[in-house]
Amino acid sequence: MKITRDDIQGISDAASLLAFLRETLALPIAADATLEQTALQLPLPYLGLSESVAEPIVDCWHFGGLPGAASPWSLFLLRLKKELGYPNIVRAVSNALQQRGIKPAAAHFVCANEHFQPFAFVYFGDTVEEDWQSAKLTIFWWKQENATIHVGSEHTLPANLFSASQHTSAIADVESNVSELPVNEEATPRVSPPAIVIPTSPDDLLAKIENAGTPLGRHWEPNRSRRGTGCNAAFFIDERERQAFIGEDAKNEALLMPAISQPQIKKWELEMKYLILIPSGKFKRWPWSGRSESEAEQIFAAEYPAIHAHLNGYRDKVRTRNAGDQGEFYWELPGREEYPEFQPPKIVYRFQGRGIWQATYDTSGALMLGWTGSISTPDLSLLAILNSKLLDWYAYAHAKSENWYKNRDMMRLPIADCTEAQKAALSELVQVILDAPQNADVPALEAEIDKVIYPLYGVTDADIALIEENR
Repeated sequence: MKITRDDIQGISDAASLLAFLRETLALPIAADATLEQTALQLPLPYLGLSESVAEPIVDCWHFGGLPGAASPWSLFLLRLKKELGYPNIVRAVSNALQQRGIKPAAAHFVCANEHFQPFAFVYFGDTVEEDWQSAKLTIFWWKQENATIHVGSEHTLPANLFSASQHTSAIADVESNVSELPVNEEATPRVSPPAIVIPTSPDDLLAKIENAGTPLGRHWEPNRSRRGTGCNAAFFIDERERQAFIGEDAKNEALLMPAISQPQIKKWELEMKYLILIPSGKFKRWPWSGRSESEAEQIFAAEYPAIHAHLNGYRDKVRTRNAGDQGEFYWELPGREEYPEFQPPKIVYRFQGRGIWQATYDTSGALMLGWTGSISTPDLSLLAILNSKLLDWYAYAHAKSENWYKNRDMMRLPIADCTEAQKAALSELVQVILDAPQNADVPALEAEIDKVIYPLYGVTDADIALIEENR
């Protein structure tokens, strides 16, 4: 049999779901049965889930081992508030079910939202009872917005999964019209299911990456800075210039703040510069505050002659910049609070055109300016993921415009779960790169990072080829 677009889009409530299970997948469900009569609703406290896992769950229903089913599996309907992150929830629920005597290796899940669209079939493919926890989830899902059926691995649903009377249950891609699988009378839950190898497409890979990770915003808060100076050439100086200003007069140091703007951020590297930060007299009282411009400039030149001479060299440019970038006088910037520091240590990144990014690490507590972002964390394994080929491909492919990747997109970035050992391995590789980002060994170290990260997202060799060919 084949599952068509009409089959999927026709599901909108419990009754139509039961009809789909009965008529399309041949489950032994009575024609007039309700969800309450067919399945048992499992109270979330019964499952003993943590608050973070239980929060996105609407409800959970257990169909049990339906009479006449071909194999001793159990079907669960898991309704969720959000469609992202459900693989992690399935694993957590499976752990809870194991404590209740239900074998996760024999369980299959229908994951849906409260309106039953979109939904996914999820199960632990190619596994036996003893190793289900390490098995990759096999996911078959529907993305309604592009009207395509996606297969989350290189396996379709097993031929003997649903039907008690038929052993030919293949899933067809709507667009490629995949043919039915042959009969497999000898298939058992312990035998690898029949498979159709589905060519990898960008849409398939995007969906797979999204469903293999937890949105970044669940664990970290990305920060975004939009405020600039309007003339970086005037207000940014390097270490040599900073030392010259301090040598001229020690009190100049109070006006020179470590700061990061977009051009300073490179992959694994950060060119530290300093901002001449003289907040507007609207926010800070200066000796020249409240005076006429000519009188105020005379006072400024007397108080800070070296800095005045430097900024005066850019006089015409800084006087004509956007009003929002100016203070009360041309040598002033907006208030100090307009230039956030964010908590160090932090990952800093830049947005560049259609997608992101280049990212590195900062421990200086530098201010952030102009289309830069940061994530306050000491976790270098996160930096490894952000700078990986996989996330670079994802960000580029997922970008919706030719302009900037929005902060809300950063919040949704799928970050794969890592064990402590994996975090340690990634962090060690990153630290070696950060210590010598110009070293000739960096490409080899990046390749080692990618080898750790690819399995975290369950990508296949075909997926990796697509990523590396296109980035």
